[in-house]
Amino acid sequence: MPFRRGPDHITRIFRHLTRQHQKQLHAQLQDYDLYPGQPPLMFALERGPGRSQNELAQELEIKAATLTVMLNRMERNGIVRREADQRDQRVSRIFMTDKGKAMLGKLRETLHLLEEQSLQGFSEEEKKILKGMLHRIGDNLNAMNPTEGNQN
Repeated sequence: MPFRRGPDHITRIFRHLTRQHQKQLHAQLQDYDLYPGQPPLMFALERGPGRSQNELAQELEIKAATLTVMLNRMERNGIVRREADQRDQRVSRIFMTDKGKAMLGKLRETLHLLEEQSLQGFSEEEKKILKGMLHRIGDNLNAMNPTEGNQN
């Protein structure tokens, strides 16, 4: 569905762009048996393997139940594995498998291409300004709920 210009409500524009971005991302990730919410988890595991589900849910700002569903699917697809914590058997530590690690390069390439296509026709200066404005909007939204802090 092409973007229809209408009332310039920022919320409407954000919602539409988010849906379009998710739709494109989903289409490009299907070849890898991945879903749009999974790449941030993979990158978090690359930065810090062996973290608990609670730690990951907090970092990704998602509910623990949502993360559990995501991990179940990724475990079935051989992308991650769970291991019981040696000190506390109630805690699962999450690791990426070799298959998951092997996907990271192609995943980065896919995300880079999507960003390049999304920003086609923008100058480097315009991209820099846009990123700055988006960060400011994020800061403003975070300031509305100070108990969650800034997770950018």
